[in-house]
Amino acid sequence: MASVSKGTGNVSIRRWISVIALAAVTATFLSGCSESLPLNQLPDITKLPEKVLGKDEQQGKVNEMINRGQTHQNEAAKEIENSK
Repeated sequence: MASVSKGTGNVSIRRWISVIALAAVTATFLSGCSESLPLNQLPDITKLPEKVLGKDEQQGKVNEMINRGQTHQNEAAKEIENSK
């Protein structure tokens, strides 16, 4: 019986060593990635917009964007037809 518990203890120790090694490799990888990310390309979220659009203004902007999208699609279709 003593040899069974001793073997189980060795497996447990090996498992913990594997977990610690994996954690060390992961930490090394993540520290290398964080140093390579340029922080100056992140958006500036400290500036708030001066004005927030009301519900009617939001709907107007959405409609404007939909119209621009439809116009763009129509122009693209015309360009494709003209190129054939």
